[in-house]
Amino acid sequence: MRRIFHVVGRTILISSLAAVSWLILGTRPLFYLATLITTYTAIMVPLVLRTSDRISVVKHLRQAVVQMKSQDTLTISLEDIPRRSPLSIQLQPLVPEYIIRESSSWHDRTYVLQFHVNRRGAYDLGECILTVTDPLRLFRISRRLIADEKLTVFPTVLPLEKLRISLTSPLDGQRVKFAPNYDVSQLAGVRPYESDPMNRIHWKMSAHKGELMVKEFAPSASKTIVILLNLTLRREPSFTLETFEDYMTMVGASVLQYSYDHKLPFGLTVLGEETLSSNSFSKDATHLFACYRLLAHARARMDREPSSTVFLDYLRRERLRIPARSQLFLIQHELKEEEIGALLRMQGQFSRISICLFPYGSFLLYGERAVPYFMPDIEQIARLKKTQRILRDASVDLSIIGLNDTLAALGET
Repeated sequence: MRRIFHVVGRTILISSLAAVSWLILGTRPLFYLATLITTYTAIMVPLVLRTSDRISVVKHLRQAVVQMKSQDTLTISLEDIPRRSPLSIQLQPLVPEYIIRESSSWHDRTYVLQFHVNRRGAYDLGECILTVTDPLRLFRISRRLIADEKLTVFPTVLPLEKLRISLTSPLDGQRVKFAPNYDVSQLAGVRPYESDPMNRIHWKMSAHKGELMVKEFAPSASKTIVILLNLTLRREPSFTLETFEDYMTMVGASVLQYSYDHKLPFGLTVLGEETLSSNSFSKDATHLFACYRLLAHARARMDREPSSTVFLDYLRRERLRIPARSQLFLIQHELKEEEIGALLRMQGQFSRISICLFPYGSFLLYGERAVPYFMPDIEQIARLKKTQRILRDASVDLSIIGLNDTLAALGET
């Protein structure tokens, strides 16, 4: 209503000035000018108001769930605009923080914005200001449109070997190339040959197609991957809390992607500012993106209570809901010896336990030029390396990440 009063007020002001000027000076040209301005005002003001209310805006986000720093496109189209309207129509998109514009174009009443996001999280897109102006730019009316497109940005996904995480069966893409969890009595289809074993070749179909074809079998019961991401900290990390969250969620996203690629059922639970859980175990793409959304919303919290064992409490509380003989993948900041002992006592519930730790200390970003870093707790790293060898014999894989180059040099010594 305020915008209408603003335009109507300007209309009355301009018409009144034209009429007063003619009455004071009394010349015929001013009479014609006052009549022209009044007529122009009487025609344009209703047209501007009606056009502003009539225009509809259609927004489309190419991908609603994207990986961090991946390119995405937002399209905003204006509809119900008169074809030969003399009015000027402008659209000014408003984007939230961390949205990096790459390019934008305005063509045929459609605005296209290409962008990427350099921060994990959930964003509301589509907010913009629609402005309608008359040809002489005397009357302008603006309308703010709400952001009704939801964008979820999940962490960067990296191969597990690049993260230097121990790959163990069934998380063993290096040593176990062909997953054993298939029912060879149930033929599901065929596909082109890709360095598969010779006993997988479908010779009759290969002769018919003129190229080697491989049998595809229906998957049988696969080992379930239980991913537990503990974002509860006992002390401040040596790097920023946001960086800590990004790196730990990146490991979680990488394990999720690996499980999905190898057709293994998986589930995710995040223990942080709030407990987020997928509440199910599946291996389809819908479940994968649902888990990615949990990672996008995950936030860390500080718990300075030294006796607090958040992840152990969760495992004890949810032991009946966790599939039996599944593989536990624990991602944690630090781990005490007594917590490792308590985890080993739960080992009968799991077929295998994998632990990823982010110990206290500085670290190098992947791909960054190697520079000397000071490690405040090198004794802890050496102790973890020794524990790593002991746990390997107990079918517990301990991976220490975040200290990649420095840790590699320590291992050599």
